[in-house]
Amino acid sequence: MFFTSSYSLSDSESLLKFKASLVNASKLDSWTNNPKPPCDGNRANWVGVLCKKDTILGLKLEKMGLSGTIDVDSLSGLSKLRTLSFMNNNFNGSLPDFNKLSGLRSLYLSNNQLFGDLPKNAFERLARLKKLYLSKNKFTGEIPPSIANLRKVIEIKLDGNKFSGKIPDFKQHNFTLNLSNNALEGSIPASLSKMDPTIFSGEF
Repeated sequence: MFFTSSYSLSDSESLLKFKASLVNASKLDSWTNNPKPPCDGNRANWVGVLCKKDTILGLKLEKMGLSGTIDVDSLSGLSKLRTLSFMNNNFNGSLPDFNKLSGLRSLYLSNNQLFGDLPKNAFERLARLKKLYLSKNKFTGEIPPSIANLRKVIEIKLDGNKFSGKIPDFKQHNFTLNLSNNALEGSIPASLSKMDPTIFSGEF
């Protein structure tokens, strides 16, 4: 008889694996060899961790000088992860595959050095996403339809990039949007015609 076994990383191990993938992560040194679990009820024992009922709900690692690439695989074991905020750091490279974190409600990546075209399906599996901040990076190409099809989203910020091409026909209702300071062209879709015109202003 043959037996197979799988080993799932603990929350602490998942976070330490994520930290190991980062560059300039000295502000997270307190994670290393921390004898306490990341969460104690609703209180976090580890810096930048958001907790509820002993469970990691999010990471808020802003203005820490972090760089390198964002290792999504190391976070995929955090099954209750709902929020990621890596704003105001120096992450670079292309957009990671956040589809692997299908439970996300909020994703904040503004003010980094991320670049390149976004795949058309970049957000296809993030059906529960409510807030998406990609401002002030270096993204290029067309705005992917998977952003325009996020049915539950209430806030999207894509300003300050190098997006080009036509503005997609967003399917959402009662949401806020910022597309300013890109290189978009063509007419404004009817679905966005009643929005403040400043959200379309400027060019990068």
